[in-house]
Amino acid sequence: MQFTTLALSALSAATGVFGAPTSQEAGTPNPDSVIFGVMSIRSASPVLQTAWGAMNKGIFINLSNQDAQCYNGPAQNSATFVLNKANGTLSLYTDGKPWQQLFVDRSGMGQGIMQYTTGAEPAPRNAERGDWAIDEASQHLTFAGSDAFLACPSDADSYRILPYVGIENPAGYTGCLSIAARVVVAENPVKCLYSQN
Repeated sequence: MQFTTLALSALSAATGVFGAPTSQEAGTPNPDSVIFGVMSIRSASPVLQTAWGAMNKGIFINLSNQDAQCYNGPAQNSATFVLNKANGTLSLYTDGKPWQQLFVDRSGMGQGIMQYTTGAEPAPRNAERGDWAIDEASQHLTFAGSDAFLACPSDADSYRILPYVGIENPAGYTGCLSIAARVVVAENPVKCLYSQN
C-alpha cells in the first residue's frame, strides 16, 4: 500500500471524507483489528497530507526511503498499521514473525517519544503500549484520548512524529508543528518488516 501526497489529495477530493475503517473494508479477518495508513493533517504546511512511515524504530513523514523489507507486494515508502481494538495496542503490519509494536514514553525523560520494538525486545521502563484508538467522528488516530500529535523536523526534509504531551518542542527537537493524524483504510495492505537500527 503506497500513500503519496497526490494520491491522498485525489482520494480526499473524490470522497469528501474518508470512510470509517472497518475490518471488512481493510480485509482483516479479525473484527478486533483494523489495518490502515496514516496521513498528517495541518493546513498550509509542508506536512499536509503526508503519509507516516517507519524507520529505525521511529515514525516519520517525508522519508526518502524507509528501507522496509516487504513480503506480499512491492517496497513501500509509507507504513501500514494495525490497531487492536480489544487492548488498544498499535503495531506495524508485519507477517507476525517478528511483530513490531509501538510504544510512547510520556515521562519527563521520554517527553512523548514514540518508537516501536521488534519481537521479544522489551520496551523502556516508562513505555505505554495501549490507549490507542480511532475517533469515529473525525477518523483521527488518538493516543490517550487525544488526537494531538507533533511533527518535528529531523534529518533532511523528514519530520519525526510524536504524540503531544504538553511540551511544544520535546526530546531536543525544535520547530515542531502540531498535527492531527487522519486514518486511511488499507484496501490492499502490504506486510513489511521495518528497520530496527
